[in-house]
Amino acid sequence: MLTELVLATSLSGSITQVWDLRTGTLLTSFKQNTCYQHGLALIPFPGQPNRVGLVIAAQTDKASLHVYSWQKDQPYLKIICPEKLVSVAISNQGAYCACGTDNGKIYIWELSTGILCRVYDAHYKRISVLRFTNDDTALISGSEDAGINICLLNDSTDESPAPFYSWSGHSLPITDIICGIGSFRTARVLTSSLDHTCKLWDLSSGHLLTTFIFPTAITAIALDPAERMFFAGGKDNLIYQVNLYRRIENRTYNVSGQSGFEIAAVGGAGVVEDVASEHDKTNLIFRGHGMSITTLSLSYDTTFLLSGSQDEAVKVWDISSRQMIKSFTNLKGPIANLHTFIKPPDLFNLGLSPTKIMIQPIQSFKRMSVKDSEIEESVIMVLGDNTKDIDVYNNNHTGQVAVSYGFHDLQKAKSTQNQFRNGDATTMLQTQISELKSELTRINGHYQRVKGLHDEMYQELVTDFLSKRKTKEN
Repeated sequence: MLTELVLATSLSGSITQVWDLRTGTLLTSFKQNTCYQHGLALIPFPGQPNRVGLVIAAQTDKASLHVYSWQKDQPYLKIICPEKLVSVAISNQGAYCACGTDNGKIYIWELSTGILCRVYDAHYKRISVLRFTNDDTALISGSEDAGINICLLNDSTDESPAPFYSWSGHSLPITDIICGIGSFRTARVLTSSLDHTCKLWDLSSGHLLTTFIFPTAITAIALDPAERMFFAGGKDNLIYQVNLYRRIENRTYNVSGQSGFEIAAVGGAGVVEDVASEHDKTNLIFRGHGMSITTLSLSYDTTFLLSGSQDEAVKVWDISSRQMIKSFTNLKGPIANLHTFIKPPDLFNLGLSPTKIMIQPIQSFKRMSVKDSEIEESVIMVLGDNTKDIDVYNNNHTGQVAVSYGFHDLQKAKSTQNQFRNGDATTMLQTQISELKSELTRINGHYQRVKGLHDEMYQELVTDFLSKRKTKEN
């Protein structure tokens, strides 16, 4: 049976704790860690997205990132950053780390090499939350300027990439973003804001599907993996369950003469849904916290909802009954981050010494970006544009990047273009024409030899056939 763990941090405490979700047993803890909400992320092991290898957190008091392994409670690696970071996100395949700053800037590093792949200004206020799409094609950023930007992460080295989408439907700071299942062409994105609304967007078209209005400011959200429902925590200490499908009576009658029911999706085409009036009828509300909700998370099988609050408590709820079944009160201060994940092999007692346990490789991040020419030769961001009909980039079991044939052709074209830039264009053209002529002459020689062999074989077969036919006639 898989064991599920809970990792939680607080704003004022410097200790991160990891519990067993079922038993409540404290398994391990990390010291010297104080981070903001959305300032901590789990790094999956290369080639194993469901296995957590490391934990990374942006510190509130200094411009640094702390990386933790499961072997000790002290930071495994301390990374000095160009400036103080407030939000962190890791790509789903564990290849890249994206961080946001107070002034709206986003940094993207490659984890295995530490190379700073890109730095750009995405917003003009604090980056409150960062999320990668499920296929790692794009990075979604939400800010206190109430804007949401979607930036495609292809192989472009443009210092200031223009957003593929820029959503401005919210009127107050963005508090949370959840990207649904599927590729860039099929996924939906759920966003929350202090303007009392959650919005559901279609990622392929960029259109707003539904706006959900709540009676309070929404500070955290959690989306069911099957996208049947989502949960929204508010400043009124309550957690609202919102069903994305509704049971509607079917007026047509079946064979037995009774009317049936059909399931229909809620909203769509920019419809506004009033959650308050709906919940007055269904009472889909989780009650138990004494202060504002700060973070939400779902268990692996979506039977439990976990919530953190400013009341310094982490509560576990049974979703079907909406009853609280467990409460963790060991942390000091408001809960900032809450993550659930499967227990990694590093935490099992296998009788191995720490030296025999392989720690996931990670390099200290570089503070300066390399030149464009060096980027093309040393690192390529293969979080490709999945909106075009090209092969999807995948990671193999060694953690190395496997790219499509079209991508190699693109790199060859870039190399040729750089050669033209660095040398005399006329000389380069003459050289290429000479090479093509030589190649054409060589191919023509091969063709003539093959044609000669074909003619010889044909003559021999015809002569043999005619001689055999004459023999039979005689």
